[in-house]
Amino acid sequence: MLKFFAKAAAVCLLSLTSYVPTAIAQDDAKAERLFRRCAACHTLTEGGPNRVGPNLFGVFERDIASRDDFRYSDALLALEGRWTDENIDQYLLSPRTFARGTRMAFAGIRNTEDRQLLIDWLKRQTMSSSETEAVPMAPDPDLALLPEGPGKQETFDGCASCHSIKLVVQQGLDKDGWLETIEWMVDEQGMDPIEDDLADIIADYLSTHFGLDRPNFP
Repeated sequence: MLKFFAKAAAVCLLSLTSYVPTAIAQDDAKAERLFRRCAACHTLTEGGPNRVGPNLFGVFERDIASRDDFRYSDALLALEGRWTDENIDQYLLSPRTFARGTRMAFAGIRNTEDRQLLIDWLKRQTMSSSETEAVPMAPDPDLALLPEGPGKQETFDGCASCHSIKLVVQQGLDKDGWLETIEWMVDEQGMDPIEDDLADIIADYLSTHFGLDRPNFP
């Protein structure tokens, strides 16, 4: 009988130790998928570029709207405090409720468990290597829908956070048409402003690969 219980305990321990890494991997995979909704606007790595939104490396416990190299909206500049777990959770729930007047188009994540998974994952991705080892994020498969060329990444980063890439490139416009569309999105649809040089790069890319002579997605 004693041998039976010893064997049963060993089986349970083996099952538990094999389950825990699997569960963590599954949680990380889900969190990574959730972050794809943010990746068009934010990078995570140390020294990574700002996009439509600021780079997020070291964001936890940092003062809100405190990066010197990013132009924040008045709504965020008006906020006080730090990016605590609780504040990030509330921001992910509803950016427009947390920062009244923000023009950020992200609708928020309603599921509490999903937000917690994302927050836990973001902590590991945005801390220095001396604190934790970040797990590289796999490239977004939708990026492969765009042809290679100057401006590909900028176009994806600027458009994919709010739109299907297929929807964007079906328009078939010349450069002036693309620039007018970007301006209309900012003025009429509440999209965050895009710097003129970045808008020019995106319009050049789209007019080159999805201009008037190629109006439909292949």
